[in-house]
Amino acid sequence: MKSNAVFTITLIRGLLALSLGVVLLFQPEKTRPMLANFMGMFWLVSGIFSLRWGASGERARRVAIVAGVVGVLAGLATLTRGLTNAWVREDILLSLLGVVILLTGILHTFGGFHTGKIYRSFRLTSVLLGVFEIALGIMLIVEPLGRSTSFYVVVSIWALVGGIILISDAIRLRNAIQVLERGSN
Repeated sequence: MKSNAVFTITLIRGLLALSLGVVLLFQPEKTRPMLANFMGMFWLVSGIFSLRWGASGERARRVAIVAGVVGVLAGLATLTRGLTNAWVREDILLSLLGVVILLTGILHTFGGFHTGKIYRSFRLTSVLLGVFEIALGIMLIVEPLGRSTSFYVVVSIWALVGGIILISDAIRLRNAIQVLERGSN
């Protein structure tokens, strides 16, 4: 995958997550009905990104491919849940989304995501993001309809922390791309 595409996707994922966190903080009653759509868009993009990582033949390939396939399916199923409810119950779709989030959290926690020559370092922020994703994934698997206050608190923190981390990763990635481009000239 071209580094500029990785930058763009990382930035979009960060902006989606951060906007979800901000809206959940300031207008939770209006955001809760849209939460599934936000998460569906986020995990669809994340699933596509994970598939690309897995297809690149780099480390954590199998887990990235599994997370990618499940992410794309869960994202599409979540976004089209009005149509898919005829075949699959909403709690099953949300449990599937929980599996995606859990797998992604494991990858973040153990440093499984990296891109080409530009590696995502094993950082405290990546581990923190992974821990929140693991907690969120487990909560969706155990309580798929996630109506508890603790669920919304975890989603809000995950979205804010994840958004900031992803946006800062996109900026670091952009800077690393520029350094590599200057070095190759």
